[in-house]
Amino acid sequence: MIEKIQYDNKKYNFAKVFQEYFEEDLTKLHKKFQFEREFSEMAGGTEEFEIVSQTYTNVIKTSDFNKLWIEFIKEVIKPYFDNKSIYIQKLPSFRIFPAGHSVKYVEETIDGYNKHLDEQPPYYHPKFESSFWIPLVECNYLNDFYYQDEHESYRRADIRINELLIFSSDVIHGNSVHNKSSQTRCSLDFKGLAVDDYDTTMLSDRSILKRGSPFKQKDWYSTKHYYMEI
Repeated sequence: MIEKIQYDNKKYNFAKVFQEYFEEDLTKLHKKFQFEREFSEMAGGTEEFEIVSQTYTNVIKTSDFNKLWIEFIKEVIKPYFDNKSIYIQKLPSFRIFPAGHSVKYVEETIDGYNKHLDEQPPYYHPKFESSFWIPLVECNYLNDFYYQDEHESYRRADIRINELLIFSSDVIHGNSVHNKSSQTRCSLDFKGLAVDDYDTTMLSDRSILKRGSPFKQKDWYSTKHYYMEI
């Protein structure tokens, strides 16, 4: 399942929030900040970049952002689930794909892309989740998010900054390893599901590494650590 929905990006102007924090056009972050290396190989994408860790502390974990985030979930995401009670990732993941950099976050790349399913290692996400991806800049074919459609063609998301992409856990996805574009890509992503779809029988004692500590899959993907109910 792959869908696109629109939202009011003037009311929920996440791009502006980050742009004001960085005091720079998001597409030009690579010109202002020094990223650790031109090639990064890591388990969770770009969250190893120090700038991303700082952004979580200084932006995403603030009360102002949290208020905006909760309002966005209630007005935009909950209606997608027919206004049922939902479990949603407590805070979104913030990603930076710097221009001129390469990021590998799967064990084996395919055709130059980080193609994967989120249920695969090292993520081990539950199959009952849906994924939501929000571009914070206008992307191009060199730095866009890619996914495999129902015809098994690998294609770019090609959505506007007032849209978000929703896809089910069985959709293969992942951007290219190399950002050959002259523009940095920034985005938010998160997981969600209807409370009725939460199924403990689909979770296991498998050990996963989160925030530098081991957790059982069934413990991590719970309201104690990962989700909040809205």
